[in-house]
Amino acid sequence: MQNMRRQSGATLIEIMVSILVMAIGLLGLASLQINAMKFQKTASQRSEATQAAYDLGERMRSNWVATGAPTDKATNEAKYTFLDEYGTVYAANHDPQNDCVSTKCTSAQIAANDIQEWLRNLQRRLIGGAGVIVPVVGGVGSTFDVTVMWKEPTFTDVDATCPEAAKAPAGVRCFNLRFSI
Repeated sequence: MQNMRRQSGATLIEIMVSILVMAIGLLGLASLQINAMKFQKTASQRSEATQAAYDLGERMRSNWVATGAPTDKATNEAKYTFLDEYGTVYAANHDPQNDCVSTKCTSAQIAANDIQEWLRNLQRRLIGGAGVIVPVVGGVGSTFDVTVMWKEPTFTDVDATCPEAAKAPAGVRCFNLRFSI
């Protein structure tokens, strides 16, 4: 009778299989970490866009005379109107024209400053930040659509929620807010 040797330890194949399984698991964890970082940036941009839209809404409410409400709209048209193509808005310099902090300004000048400050803040806080403000025809009181636009590197389609007149290219996301004064 032959003497059978007892096997002790693991074979080379078993070790290679366990290393392969471990490598696949580590790749999966790395992928999860990359996606978490990417989605965190997207969520941050959306949060900034939301805050910016509400900021403009509050500016408009505090300067309600320039919104065209609640007085006669024939004599007091909305000064808070800004609609231009995305590329033009994004590339422009948006420094306020009037110093309404140390000097007295009209409601129209305050509205112009608010728009320029808002657009400048969008450029600073968002990647490719821009925005449009459009009065809603037939809205209750003075109703406005405020759209904040920004570039999102992981988004390659055209966002259907962007205003058509803004001509936002592929890769630009939009956040829309409609409110009444």
